[in-house]
Amino acid sequence: MNIPRYQITRLTNGVTLATAEMPHMESACVGLWAMTGSRHEEVKRNGIAHFVEHLLFKGTPTRNAYDISREIEGIGASLDAFTTEDHTCFYTRGPAETLPQMADVLMDIYSSASFDPQEIEREREVVIEEIAMYRDNPSQHVEDLLAAAAWPGHPLGLPITGTEPSVKRISRGDLFSYHSQRYSGINTVVTVTGRVEHNAVVDLMGPSLQQLEPGDPIPFAPVPGQMRQSGLRRIDETRDVEQAHLCIGFHTFGRHDPRRYALKILNVLLGENMSSRLFQLLREESGLCYSVSSDAVTLEDCGLLSIYAGLDVDHVPRALELTADCLRQFAKKAATPDLIRQALTYTVGQSRISLESSLSQMMWIGESLISYQRIIDPRESFARLGEVNAEAVREVATEVFRAESTAIAYIGSEVPEMALDGFLG
Repeated sequence: MNIPRYQITRLTNGVTLATAEMPHMESACVGLWAMTGSRHEEVKRNGIAHFVEHLLFKGTPTRNAYDISREIEGIGASLDAFTTEDHTCFYTRGPAETLPQMADVLMDIYSSASFDPQEIEREREVVIEEIAMYRDNPSQHVEDLLAAAAWPGHPLGLPITGTEPSVKRISRGDLFSYHSQRYSGINTVVTVTGRVEHNAVVDLMGPSLQQLEPGDPIPFAPVPGQMRQSGLRRIDETRDVEQAHLCIGFHTFGRHDPRRYALKILNVLLGENMSSRLFQLLREESGLCYSVSSDAVTLEDCGLLSIYAGLDVDHVPRALELTADCLRQFAKKAATPDLIRQALTYTVGQSRISLESSLSQMMWIGESLISYQRIIDPRESFARLGEVNAEAVREVATEVFRAESTAIAYIGSEVPEMALDGFLG
């Protein structure tokens, strides 16, 4: 595998600047990461991380929103951003020779957002429309309900976008204070990938990055251990939809647990692709649904493995029964070596293909630095995955698939009878 040359420079104000040199690429990608997300919010200001993300595109003292878009798109580049539970990322990607212009625009919006009162009110309405859009899409909204069931009363149980009432409560002072305190040097990671050279990137971006105030690390509320062991929790929502949407979630360990590699293989076997057990069982063999999948997310101190299925309301009880049987089998009987090998080959192969892209490399090193304070060489990760055996996967399944650590969310035109009393019992 052709691994880029990774290098890191740490500035005196705490900024971490990392590059992945890919001299064969035509493109360059720049990412600015703020280590703050929805889990760092107060409940009354739920959605402020996402709201700030929106507003950074609305203008600075030297550029209005149109200027920002025009300058990036006018050089053949693109600009985007996203907010997660524990970080917010702004990134631009374009032809390698446009790196100076891309970096200049990105640094300007990251450090010098105006938070113009009129723009705030316009964008507030945009965010409220986005919230309504997600709510109108039950396959997405059911994920918010699952988070609420899994982490009740905790910031992780709140939607990343916020709610309409919470977004309406956020003032300009809240936004300005949030940005000035959290978009600081110690909370900023910069990742630049593609046809770039590390020292040139440091010379280009270092002076502007050095202007960020050092700041302080951002605390977060840990997930109490009892929240993960408090029994099956369920949220149902009845609405006029053609299809029922079912999510089942299981608390897992965090991103520093060495069992995370076995969890990844378990998730691939369970529902990550078309040869996975749930896809074969619920769709191919039983014809109960069109869409079924699983996903595993690990955060600093916790995680969640979730299963999603979109299906006819009449099929829900049988699908739940088959799913429970499937999970019991994973915990009871180790997968064959061939299945473990297939899941490993799929995981490594998909990662290798993805990491050919400057954008994927930018994401890889950014998430590595935020999560582990170092760049993890993909070959190290592949080697650790290769050490996973069938018994390790079975042990993780036994640990994770327990009734007391289960959350269920459901959206449908009616709530069918679900035999949950003995679910995984």
